[in-house]
Amino acid sequence: MSDHLTREFLEEILSRLPVKSILICRCVSKTWYSLITNPSFIAHHLKKTAARNSGILFFSYSTRELVWPFKENVRYLLYPDESFPANPIEELDYPFKDLKRFVDIVGSCNGVFCLSYGVYGKYTDGAALWNPSVRKIVNIPCPNVTFTSHGFYKHLLGFGFDSATDDYKLVRIVYLPDSNFKFDKIPPLVEIYSLRSRGWRKVDNNDLKYVIADFSTSAFLNGTCHWVATKPPNGPGACNAIVSFSLGEEVFGEMEVPDCLVKKYHFIDVAVSDGSLLLVAITKLTEEGCFSVWKMKEYGVPGSWTNLFNISHLAGIRRLVAFRQSGEVLLANIAGGLVFYDPKTEEISATEILGNARSFYLDTLVESLVLLDEANGVSNEHSASHGGIDKDLQKNSKGNKIADSPTILNEANEILEEVASSSNSQIVIDEANEESKEEAQGESISTE
Repeated sequence: MSDHLTREFLEEILSRLPVKSILICRCVSKTWYSLITNPSFIAHHLKKTAARNSGILFFSYSTRELVWPFKENVRYLLYPDESFPANPIEELDYPFKDLKRFVDIVGSCNGVFCLSYGVYGKYTDGAALWNPSVRKIVNIPCPNVTFTSHGFYKHLLGFGFDSATDDYKLVRIVYLPDSNFKFDKIPPLVEIYSLRSRGWRKVDNNDLKYVIADFSTSAFLNGTCHWVATKPPNGPGACNAIVSFSLGEEVFGEMEVPDCLVKKYHFIDVAVSDGSLLLVAITKLTEEGCFSVWKMKEYGVPGSWTNLFNISHLAGIRRLVAFRQSGEVLLANIAGGLVFYDPKTEEISATEILGNARSFYLDTLVESLVLLDEANGVSNEHSASHGGIDKDLQKNSKGNKIADSPTILNEANEILEEVASSSNSQIVIDEANEESKEEAQGESISTE
């Protein structure tokens, strides 16, 4: 770049663009490609996009075929926030399309989704990180504790972001049976996958005294994963506490649950909505058809639990899927139907969506460039080489010059003209054109 154009200025302009436009700008020149795939730029762009609502919803669910081998058909769709569940914008080409297994979303953070798959939801050995905005997948290696290495086990997963180390982590809690095939006698094994280190490692000296409930989902908030748990020898419905695991300090903690929920419900789960921790209690042990949702107004303060609403007139509710900005609540019933519930009017409206009740997932999509700099990911749009250079840019070195493509350059020009309103915007455009032509000429000379 010339002396009068700073890298910081160009970075500030590009960071305001949507992801789709930035991906196009990678093809302007090698210099632009290097800037856009730099981790510092990816973090800078994320700060801007995370502060605003994209207006796009990410929705996923699966249906199971009724004939052997009972393959799970998973769908990932993008919707305008205001029109859900009608008129999807796009259906994404999903990962693991050929697997005849249940694919679960462990959680999402900064536009990255953690997927896990196993044999019908059990003995999960496979996992991956997926950013649908950049169509990038990073496969997670097989963990240390598997069915092959240890035999039967029960396990729970949690996924989130450690801001202290700028690292995405997957925590795995594994319970092994004793000689009587009970899973509450042997201390659990805990291991963590770190995207930064690209490997699993054991967490030593964990002091977890609770048993996390089967099928308990993980809720990530304030750098910490949360699950509902019981203390042995209590049985089903005996939710004693919320177990937490800090991804930064890598230590366990616990929070109290309201006394009115302890030992009174068949199942209690944990969730997050609008920056607050939720408890979702399903079906009282003493009466049928009761569904109760509680909110922790002050994080970590047991006395701040507040009851949001109860549903006593709707039987068969299986789980809470999501809260909508409109105030409506999206619920899944035991038959796999998706329904809306309005806590103010207590009205219920059904959708036409039917699937596996456990598979429903809805959240606002955070468009980010996270994983774009990962060299060994697998991209559906641009297959990455081992060096991390997209194939469309590799063509440039073989004489198929991207700089000669008027479509890409014109679009890049239009993008910059819209965003860069200062007098220097034309300098950016002219320099990008000139830089691309110079690189193309250099490549042409080198290949002759």
